Amino acid sequence: MTKKIIRKIVLVSDLTEANKRQMFELFEMYYEHVDFKRFLSDLSEKTHVFFFHEMGTNRLVGFSTIFRKAIPEIAPGIFLFSGDTVIHADYQGSKALQKSFFWFILESKLSSPTQPVYWMLMSKGVKTYLMMRKNFKSSYPNYHGPTPSPHDHVLNSFYTRKFAKSFDEKTGLIIFDEKLGSVKSDSHFKQEKVPTDSEAKFFFEKNPQFDEGHELACVCEIKFSDFTFHIKKFFIPKLPKK
Repeated sequence: MTKKIIRKIVLVSDLTEANKRQMFELFEMYYEHVDFKRFLSDLSEKTHVFFFHEMGTNRLVGFSTIFRKAIPEIAPGIFLFSGDTVIHADYQGSKALQKSFFWFILESKLSSPTQPVYWMLMSKGVKTYLMMRKNFKSSYPNYHGPTPSPHDHVLNSFYTRKFAKSFDEKTGLIIFDEKLGSVKSDSHFKQEKVPTDSEAKFFFEKNPQFDEGHELACVCEIKFSDFTFHIKKFFIPKLPKK
């Protein structure tokens, strides 16, 4: 039986060297073409880390990095940008990450109730993309049609500013000159496993070389209406069927 997970949000500025080493050891179990120096560089740009430890043993079984800041040069509001994320295979069915992210975005939205809150997400795996699409209505790109103008502007401006020539506005892909953090072949989702899912099909069409480390640039506007759905999905126990 899988043990329960203890969730904790920590400021990047409070991390110890031991914390960083533990994180990287778990990260390189599931990603290739990674190194500790580059991992630390990415981490230094973030503001918070979601930590997931196994109850009883305190073993690190997952983490996700993120930053929260204003970027007025692009648009008014708060920008959240997800970084490195990994969950141990034994816990990939857990909703710990979703619950931690729920409280984080709720706090972010409450701190800026009259302005937009944008979650910027780079997706090199279908699971990450589906987590966004199945939990937030105003998330793009998606198979329903073109990305609306305001969100398209935010998406293109943010990723061009951050990645310059590595980001292609026409394809919506971020492709680096060298492989960076591609998912190991024995741990990523294969297309044939989700043949009837329109959302997954769209991801594979947009990012056919995801297993080479190509990232699909995404944007999601967090709205108060999203929280009603999340409370019902993650925090209200389902009654047993009669």
